[in-house]
Amino acid sequence: MDDSKGDKGIDPDRLKRFVKHMCILAKKHRDREQARIDLKKQMERLKRFSSKKKEMDEELKELNRKVSLVLEKEAQLVGIKRGEHVASKQIMGLAVENKYRIGQINSSINEIKSRLQGYIEARTARERKIAALENKIKNKTKTKKGVLLLKSKLKKLEGIYNKLKKKGDNVSRLESRMKGLRLKLDFLS
Repeated sequence: MDDSKGDKGIDPDRLKRFVKHMCILAKKHRDREQARIDLKKQMERLKRFSSKKKEMDEELKELNRKVSLVLEKEAQLVGIKRGEHVASKQIMGLAVENKYRIGQINSSINEIKSRLQGYIEARTARERKIAALENKIKNKTKTKKGVLLLKSKLKKLEGIYNKLKKKGDNVSRLESRMKGLRLKLDFLS
C-alpha cells in the first residue's frame, strides 16, 4: 500500500496535477473572457471611427488581431477539454485492461488452488493407505512372531509328550494342550 495517500485515499501527486490543471484552465478561461471584452471594445471603437479611413484601417487590423486572439483562446480552451477527454478515455481503457488482467490472474489463482487442493487430497489418501499398509505389516509380523512362538511351544510339548509316553505316564492333558496349540496355528496361518 502507498503510505503517501491521506486518510481518504487521496493521492497527493494526483491532487497537485488536478489543481495545476484547474489553475491553467481558469487562467485560459480568464484570458478568453478578456479577449472577448477587448473584441467588444474594439468593435465599439470601430463604430465611432467609421468616418476616418486611415484610422479605420488600423482599427480593422486591430480588430482582426483581437478576433484571432479570441479564436486562439477558444481553441486552447477546447483543446484542453479535448485533451482531458482523450486522457480520460485512455485512463478508462487502461482500467478496463487492468480489470481484464486481474480477472485472468484471479482465474489462474483459482486454478492453482483447485490443483493444489487435488494434490493435497491425493497426498492425504496416499498417506492413509501407507499407514494402513504399515499397520497390516506390523500385524502380520506380530502374527508371524506369535506363530513361531506357538510352533516353538508345540515342539517343546511334543518332546515332553514323547518322553512321558515312553515312561507310561498319563499324557491326555498334554494331548489336549497340543491339540489347542495346533488349532491356534491353523487359525493364524
